[in-house]
Amino acid sequence: MAPYPVHHALFTFDIEDFSARYRDDRARLAVRAAVHRLVRDSFTTADVAWDSCTYQDCGDGAVIVVPAGVSTVLLLDPLLPKLLAGLVDHNHRAPPAEQIRLRVAVHAGEITHDEQGMTGHDLVVVCRLLDAAELRIALAHAESPLAVGVSDHVYETIVRHGYRGIEPSTYHPVTVQVKKTRLHGWIHVPGSPVPPHLGAHDGGTPPRQLPPTPPAFVGRAVEHRLLDKLSAESRLLVLSGPPGVGKSAVAVQWAHQVLDHYPDGQLYAHLGGPAGSVTVEQVLGHFLRVLGVTASRVPLDLVEQSALFRSVTAGRRLLVVLDDVGSADQVRVLLPASAVATTVVTCRSRLSGLVANGGRLVEIDPLPAEDGVELLARLVGDGRIERERQCSQQLATLCAGLPLALCVAGARLVSHPRWPVEKVVAELVDEGRRLAGLSLAGDLSVQVVFDMSYETLSAPAARLYRLLGLHPGPDFAIGLAAAAVAVPAAEAERLVDELVTANLLADPAADRYRLHDLIRLHARQQALAQEPAGQRELALRRMLDWYLRTATDAGAVVTPHRTDVRRDFTDTPVERVTFTGHADALEWLDRERVNLLAAARTAAENGWNSTAWQLADAMWGLFLYRTHYYDWLQFDLLAVRATEEDADREAEAGANDRLGLLFHALGRNDEALAHMAKAAEIWRELGDRHRIAGSMERFGFAYLDQGRIELALTHSSKRSPATGSCGSNAASGSRW
Repeated sequence: MAPYPVHHALFTFDIEDFSARYRDDRARLAVRAAVHRLVRDSFTTADVAWDSCTYQDCGDGAVIVVPAGVSTVLLLDPLLPKLLAGLVDHNHRAPPAEQIRLRVAVHAGEITHDEQGMTGHDLVVVCRLLDAAELRIALAHAESPLAVGVSDHVYETIVRHGYRGIEPSTYHPVTVQVKKTRLHGWIHVPGSPVPPHLGAHDGGTPPRQLPPTPPAFVGRAVEHRLLDKLSAESRLLVLSGPPGVGKSAVAVQWAHQVLDHYPDGQLYAHLGGPAGSVTVEQVLGHFLRVLGVTASRVPLDLVEQSALFRSVTAGRRLLVVLDDVGSADQVRVLLPASAVATTVVTCRSRLSGLVANGGRLVEIDPLPAEDGVELLARLVGDGRIERERQCSQQLATLCAGLPLALCVAGARLVSHPRWPVEKVVAELVDEGRRLAGLSLAGDLSVQVVFDMSYETLSAPAARLYRLLGLHPGPDFAIGLAAAAVAVPAAEAERLVDELVTANLLADPAADRYRLHDLIRLHARQQALAQEPAGQRELALRRMLDWYLRTATDAGAVVTPHRTDVRRDFTDTPVERVTFTGHADALEWLDRERVNLLAAARTAAENGWNSTAWQLADAMWGLFLYRTHYYDWLQFDLLAVRATEEDADREAEAGANDRLGLLFHALGRNDEALAHMAKAAEIWRELGDRHRIAGSMERFGFAYLDQGRIELALTHSSKRSPATGSCGSNAASGSRW
């Protein structure tokens, strides 16, 4: 056993697709036997003693150490031509499953032999060269069944000098990175004088498949800066957002801005969404062909296509845009195997599963109003939009920042050059006609893109979507969604998550959800079309009752002294909201203030007057602590009207009393006294001496603020001893 390394020529090979599914075990045995015979015969033809070589079998290949003193020249010629001829002859006669394509690597260097076998840095070099993605790609591109990689050492000492007629121009330089080894080598495909440009197309021109930049693109500077930042951190960017928000336009525009960073080409495919007719196999086949793989070499099997795509794209600076993807699985098989490639995905749903693949999610929001007007100007013409600036701003608002809606509105104006902008605005102001007005027959349609997303929902989620279209407020929590369909909160959370994933529902904050303005119209439209009137009314009553019950429960925590409040509930929720204390309950009332006012207005519009005024009454604790004078005024003006319509005298007195307190706090004492007088009149009518006494004291404070001292003293002296010093009213409360 030699104690020191000895110089040897090294020859390694690997069988392409040895473990592919189209081969069974019998075919693999036949392939191994044939390869062993062909390699042995080639060595013999080159006058390299086969029996003197060290042959280390690797299953789908082998490492062969040639005896010391044998020239490496012989491994390149005549060995390689003999091996190529043998492969061609074999493949001509063998069935497809037994045909052979080989990668070969040749190097020379120092090898140390020991009792276990052999080792040495140069053995690592030749194995890394054999495993290089560039060599795999060269074979994938080649018509020849043989691709050869030689080390820089072999090229400089043998190939460059043209021994035995070896043509150096057919060897092409590459730098390869395999695991932690980076080395320079040369690739040779016998019979191919043209360099196998890895990832080339049409004789060396990289593919340029991006669609043209959108002609009327505006804004999105923030989104593009975010994409710039994230592309430096991740190789996978996933753009999602509501239907019609312009995800594809953002992706394509950004791709054009950065294409110089991807000299090996840009690939584009539109997959048609969840119901798309384009298969991943079709996309992979197309990508492989434009990357230079001949049609006859493109596998039919998806697994093999994906593996070949990874080999072809390894190490390439590619930009891949996958538009309107339907699932995360589609993306996974279309990802290039390159640390310097970037894939941009647009999708109707949030493909959160791609986070596991290193994906970074980018939410595309509707355009700001000023960008919406600019988009209209680019579509219609600056002069026309500027002449009707106010109407144009209103039109942009009605389109709710959706570029698709703005493009439809702009197209209608362009096709009718004599129409004023005001005409389109007048049509869209009517919510019942808005979606129809934002659709062009057989072309752009907001209605159609919403329908496509809606049709992907499960039946329970679709029903929740429809009923949420009836919700009167701008946003809501899980508890409201649960009340709408009468399910536990956990089930509602699952359904809401499905809507969020489908981008039909936004989640701007923790446990806060909202429908985009146009999506809300679509949801309501679906409710009117598919839900019977009785079911629509039931769902709406459930939502309003949920607000009333939860506001009442919060009020009981905020103002526990109010023990005799009257409530006329029509529904009992599956689960009720619980509060941890005073601050939690007060915060809930404040957070839901706008929704509660919308609920009260909706109740009044539907003739459910008791719900309307009781919602106003339930807000007393919030207004006592945080005032919110404007909202207080809206609630109790509504309450007065509702109680008057129902001739509910006791409730009417309470509403007027609260208004009196509000106007007094605002310094509008004439109005305060009028409402206080109305409340006192009703309480006298009802014989409620306790409330009359409290009312007298409030009269006194109002007169005092007016400087009418005698009247103030007179009314203050009329208070009942039972009311105490502040005249607290248990029904309506007190601000003092």
